[in-house]
Amino acid sequence: MNSVLTQLQLIASLQSSKDANYTDGLFGSERSWAKGLYCRKDDTAFFSACIGFTLIRYYDTFKEDERHIADQIIKKMHPTFELFRNKDSHASYNFWQTKPSKHFPGGMLAHRFKFFMIPDDIDDSAMIHLVKSHAKEEQLALKEKMLKYAIGNLKWPDKPVKGYEKFKVYNTFFVKNMPASFDVCALCNALYFIYFNQLPLNEQDEHSLNLIVQCIERDDHLNRPYEMSPYYTNSVLIIYHIVRFMIDLKVASILPYQSKIIGQIKQLLHHSNLNNIEKLLLNISLRKLAPQKILIEEASNIEKSTYPFFVAGLLGEVSPKWLRSFAFADATHIKYCSRAYAETLWLEHLLLNSAFQ
Repeated sequence: MNSVLTQLQLIASLQSSKDANYTDGLFGSERSWAKGLYCRKDDTAFFSACIGFTLIRYYDTFKEDERHIADQIIKKMHPTFELFRNKDSHASYNFWQTKPSKHFPGGMLAHRFKFFMIPDDIDDSAMIHLVKSHAKEEQLALKEKMLKYAIGNLKWPDKPVKGYEKFKVYNTFFVKNMPASFDVCALCNALYFIYFNQLPLNEQDEHSLNLIVQCIERDDHLNRPYEMSPYYTNSVLIIYHIVRFMIDLKVASILPYQSKIIGQIKQLLHHSNLNNIEKLLLNISLRKLAPQKILIEEASNIEKSTYPFFVAGLLGEVSPKWLRSFAFADATHIKYCSRAYAETLWLEHLLLNSAFQ
């Protein structure tokens, strides 16, 4: 039995088609708040881009029948990304549809007000560019926009992260009227886009790399995960993003920390009270750093459907600094889950085991 083929078939079955809640070609996700008391279907391109990126990343390892399924999945999602392109047709992308804006889809209140519209961001833009081919001029246009809104160019954070006050890194959002801030996972994805496409490097790229290095050196991804990554908030997810960028693209300035991260992963797996999705993410990261075959328990469908891969803080972008100080609280977080992306991570696990064999 070909477990990789079976898993690809399962992922393909989760791609939306004639579903009232999701655009055709996208993969479903949900957002929840207040420990699940608020739960809505969410039509976003983010998880579909992450799934497409993973399929492309491992495409050369697929057999012919597996490639056929991967091709069909990617082909179906490509047209939908245009719905999320910048409202003025710039090279950047949004978390939600833009023309017209469909922010907070399925909601009762927030989608009715422009106040709750969010700007384009480096995370969605980078991931969609990595899945859907763009002309070099569009890649450069996106990088130029990243530079325009970078911390230190447009503005400096009014409440900087202690120890990271002087880093001129890429701002998470392309916006003037929100507090400037960074997210180390989003920076990893943005730099992946830049390095993968071999775009010219600048001061902001150097500062972004140095920030990631300092984060690892000081163990801030373990001790201060929310400050390092307010949109992922989890040490395990930070490790996964750093390792993916570092190993896939052989990033010279981060590779020397390979042994340190392996030790941290092993310690987390041995001592931490992790759920099966977190164990999966760490074991994927471990095998990227040190190829080996690892057998682990597969997460249940409930775990796959409810694990939050991404978080939006209700207070993370408000202007009053005193109010933003409560942004770390779990009660203020909207959590985004996607079973299809969890299934794609399990596919990555199967592929890494298969590659080692």
